[in-house]
Amino acid sequence: MKRLFSGDILYRFRHVIILVTLMLALTIMNPGSFLSVANLTNVLWAISVTGIMTCGTICVILVAGIDLSVGAVAGMSGVLVFLTMRAMGFLPVSVLPGILLALAAGCLVGLIHGCVATKFSIPPFLITLATTSIITGFSIAITGGETFGMMEPASFIAVGKGRMPIYIMFVFAAISYFLLNKTTFGRSLYAVGGNPVASTLSGIPARRITILAYVASSLTAAIGGIVLSSMAQQSSSVMGKGYEMDVLTAIVVGGASLAGGEGSIQGAIFGAVLVGLINNGLNLMNAPSTYHPVVKGIVIVLAVALDHYARIHGITSKAKLAKAA
Repeated sequence: MKRLFSGDILYRFRHVIILVTLMLALTIMNPGSFLSVANLTNVLWAISVTGIMTCGTICVILVAGIDLSVGAVAGMSGVLVFLTMRAMGFLPVSVLPGILLALAAGCLVGLIHGCVATKFSIPPFLITLATTSIITGFSIAITGGETFGMMEPASFIAVGKGRMPIYIMFVFAAISYFLLNKTTFGRSLYAVGGNPVASTLSGIPARRITILAYVASSLTAAIGGIVLSSMAQQSSSVMGKGYEMDVLTAIVVGGASLAGGEGSIQGAIFGAVLVGLINNGLNLMNAPSTYHPVVKGIVIVLAVALDHYARIHGITSKAKLAKAA
């Protein structure tokens, strides 16, 4: 019984154990600099955009899909906000129309992804890979490939100033947690990803749920792009490049299955924080950039291995307790 209990504890607190272990190691290697409020705040600030994007993209992963266009959508949303504000003279009233246009464009991209994937049964990998090129090309066409500085309006710059991106990330994480765990939509996502045939036979509108999942992914990508542009105080068609891999890494490291039906937003945020801590620790140690991918890969593999080990032992413990009862 004690061994079963230990397995269940390891399963429940596996993410906490991994983070505490990593933070302890980084504290020992960087005494006096790593474990400070300012530095930990910097870590959260650095991963805030990735965290925001994971809140919607995890829906696509849960239905056994994938979205490689989130970086391109983020870049496009920043461009649309800038162009709208510039057309209205960078007045404070131009911020809301710019944001709404960016969000609408993001939702449209997600709607197209979902409809094409469900109507024509084209692999999501191919669809989102193709639209990545299309969206990036569109953004380059309307900007001429230029990078624009955005120092005003002050109300837009405030979105990415100070700790605001961190607060935005936690707000969307809370919303995502509620939707995934407390609503019919969330339960349907897990059902469709776990067994699409059985979910359809049980009356779940699998096609509609899948479309909404892609809309949610593109919507949070657009929001992430808006926050990113405000943080950087500039806009560029390629500003979001690379974020698709950061988002997918965070979600997978957090325990989600690319086969669908398994994952959580708290796990995804954990994955984003884990990667952020690794980057921060390497920077504090002044480690050569050439070693960053190697160290990051090793730590991520160890974290995923421990997560898998804890998951297996936790499930085994629960099964044996149920059998004993």
